[in-house]
Amino acid sequence: MKKFEIGKEYFDRSACNHDCIFTIKIIKRTEKTVTFERNGKTRRAKLFFDEHGEYIIPERYSMAPVFRAENEVQPEEEPSVEEAAVETSCGVEIAQPADVNTVVVMVGQRVERVCGACYPPQGGTVIGFVSLPDTRFFHGGVFAMVLYDGAKAPERVRLSDIHRRGWRSPGGSPLGVFVA
Repeated sequence: MKKFEIGKEYFDRSACNHDCIFTIKIIKRTEKTVTFERNGKTRRAKLFFDEHGEYIIPERYSMAPVFRAENEVQPEEEPSVEEAAVETSCGVEIAQPADVNTVVVMVGQRVERVCGACYPPQGGTVIGFVSLPDTRFFHGGVFAMVLYDGAKAPERVRLSDIHRRGWRSPGGSPLGVFVA
């Protein structure tokens, strides 16, 4: 069972915004409580247990963050000389393995986003690619930069999320980004 450790940092994502991340640092602990620091303030919270390990709920509101001992912040690693040389090269290296359902997408290719029955399909154009490394909170990979019709800024779409016309979600609905 995972337990909170003194001196380590833990995180939780916002229930409303996946890119918003809350962090705490454990200062001291007892068998029933932990003392932590968040946003420069020191507080104490009661420990709870479940099959995944220890967790705390510092605030009491409907979408309050729940900090779990299994969500420890990993230290950032310094890139090696070889990795730094690869990052400065002009080409994009695809680090994701290709499978049978791989769709090839090129710059200038049209794609279509289907968000559901309440929204009309939205067309866009692939304007480039970006390869992002894994970070402490975000799984990296290769993304297509898609400029949707009428949008002011491009959006990142993971290459594995672009499908052929015949793809359907497990529920049967054709949601996602498709090659036009």
